[in-house]
Amino acid sequence: MLKNWKDIAIALALAILTWYLLTGREKVEAWVDMSVEMSNAPEGLTIRKGLVSKIEVRVRGPKGLVRSLDRRKWTYSLDVSRLKVGENLVDIDRERIPLSMAYEVVEVKPSRLILTVDRIAKKEVPVIAEWRGNLPHDYRLVEIAVQPETVEVRGAERQVKQMTQVRMALNMDFDDPPSQWSEDVPIKLAEGVEANPGQVKVTLRFGPEVKTAWVRVPVRLETSGEVKAQSAQKHVRVQVEAPVAMLREAEMGREIEDLFAQVVLPDGLKPGRHPVRYELKTPEGLRVLSRQSDTIDVTIRK
Repeated sequence: MLKNWKDIAIALALAILTWYLLTGREKVEAWVDMSVEMSNAPEGLTIRKGLVSKIEVRVRGPKGLVRSLDRRKWTYSLDVSRLKVGENLVDIDRERIPLSMAYEVVEVKPSRLILTVDRIAKKEVPVIAEWRGNLPHDYRLVEIAVQPETVEVRGAERQVKQMTQVRMALNMDFDDPPSQWSEDVPIKLAEGVEANPGQVKVTLRFGPEVKTAWVRVPVRLETSGEVKAQSAQKHVRVQVEAPVAMLREAEMGREIEDLFAQVVLPDGLKPGRHPVRYELKTPEGLRVLSRQSDTIDVTIRK
């Protein structure tokens, strides 16, 4: 019984060894992805077009070894030391593929690269921000500003030379717009071009929609002591710039709240009719552009 057990164990070991030797010698093929990294990059030059992020390598080798290739991350080092300005034909050197002699490289995709190379340039350009979005009725964008107002762009000479400004587009709606909104916004440029700094502070200022109109302004005459006086006019006409909602009051025949012409009588006026200057009192958000007259006739009674 014991002797039979030993024979069985030896036979099993021989079978496993035979299987290993047979499968180990069996040749199989597989595709392996390798990321590409540059080495020996020349100063002052940049690759504008043609560089790939990875290559595909078709490998032949023992079945057991080939199966293990996918477990590692492979990197191909692309020597770019001989690059010049313009188009460069660079072959993928199979000798630089980081595989041992146990493997045979059958095919590489792509087998060569056409790299467009340019000089590196930089310059200062202004930043222009634009906003698009929806606001409530009678609201508007008053101002848009960026800080800093200029940035340095760096990249391929051909691209940088054509740049006269950096444009930023903000797309957002404001249901309840604040008087001021600020946020740091990253600068997005064409591939191969970068900005320094890489983001700017954008500030938006919102306010009510305004328009210009002529309105009637009530006159308020202030007297002191026992002076009896009467204004010849109950209203003056003034041209203002004001929020649309505020001007609707005037269009409906109502007076605009906190808007009036104040007349303060100077001391020493004798009985009779006198032109007296008045001062316009205005609510917040309203701006006086012009007026029909600077004075109001006031009659002083005895």
